[in-house]
Amino acid sequence: MVKRLVAGGLVVVAGLTACSAGPTTPAAPGPRAVYVTNWASDTIAEFTLADDGSLKAPAISLPVGKGDTHPQASIRSHDGKWLYVGNWGTRDVTPYRIEADGRLTAFPAEHGPAPEPVTPSGIALSPDGKNLYTANFSNGGDGTVSHYRVSADGRPHGVATVPAHGRGTTAVAVSPDGHTVLTANSASGDVSAFSVAADGSLTWVTTVATGKGAFFAAITPDSAHALVTNSLADSVSFLRLGTDSRPAVVSTVANPADEPRGIALTAQGDRAYIANFANGTGPGHITTFTVTATGLRPAGPAVATGGNGAEGIALSHDGKSLYNANFNTNGDGSVTSYPLAADGSVGTPRPPVLTGGRQPDLTSITLPVS
Repeated sequence: MVKRLVAGGLVVVAGLTACSAGPTTPAAPGPRAVYVTNWASDTIAEFTLADDGSLKAPAISLPVGKGDTHPQASIRSHDGKWLYVGNWGTRDVTPYRIEADGRLTAFPAEHGPAPEPVTPSGIALSPDGKNLYTANFSNGGDGTVSHYRVSADGRPHGVATVPAHGRGTTAVAVSPDGHTVLTANSASGDVSAFSVAADGSLTWVTTVATGKGAFFAAITPDSAHALVTNSLADSVSFLRLGTDSRPAVVSTVANPADEPRGIALTAQGDRAYIANFANGTGPGHITTFTVTATGLRPAGPAVATGGNGAEGIALSHDGKSLYNANFNTNGDGSVTSYPLAADGSVGTPRPPVLTGGRQPDLTSITLPVS
């Protein structure tokens, strides 16, 4: 049975949650809404996106699908009609249809294909939107990658779970040309590469060391290079991707803030924005790098987020605004937004807006696709 989540079950005001007396006006038309998963409170925050790129408060707090726990990773379908959420606690993926008024309609979760994935952490879609992948942390043990095929009705169906050939797999990325999948394996400090068949199935190619706490991978728009944050080494690695999906580390540079995690790349692939976690309790920062065909170089000073534990990060479709989720270990989560200058530099952060839930985690933010 489909469970409908109407934007209005809970209203969040200044960080305090109160039951509403009746239906609440939806936050925004579906394609213009911003959604943030709250790992520790089993909710999804819905924000209205203002014309200037800021988020309007308060957020509307939506419960996750029936029986789901610890929503960790989220991604929007390429047409903007679906939100896919990987649930760390229940080891599955829940598809939510995004209605025209911003409501989410939750369909039954699809359990991970055997062998059952444990603690799914990252999520990615193929360029054609027909294949979905989750990176499974496996509680820090031998990581896995789960493959789901997305049917014409928008719902995912489990196909296979394969070894990641690394430990503590936190993130997964698909190259824009659709030929390569990378996983970041935080416990073993390396990155695994897979070639992708026409049906979306994966074949492991190799695993290469990048640095302690390899946490997140992002592939450049030309599919020729990748960036990997080494969270415990406070560094970022730059990799070259061969036509055979085989990566090679070109260089590793120091990151000017504590615990780099999430990465957002511009559509041109010339700039990378990185969220820095600082153990979830220290002040979060955004660091910026210029990306060229030969490597990375820092671009400007680190910018404080106004919250603690920056991890999830996203860039608007028009490239004019940047967003990061603040984990805020000991309090409610929040989102900070920033205007971006024409040269890509990060402007003065706007005050963080509370999500109405706790601990928005890696890949927790999804933005409109247009």
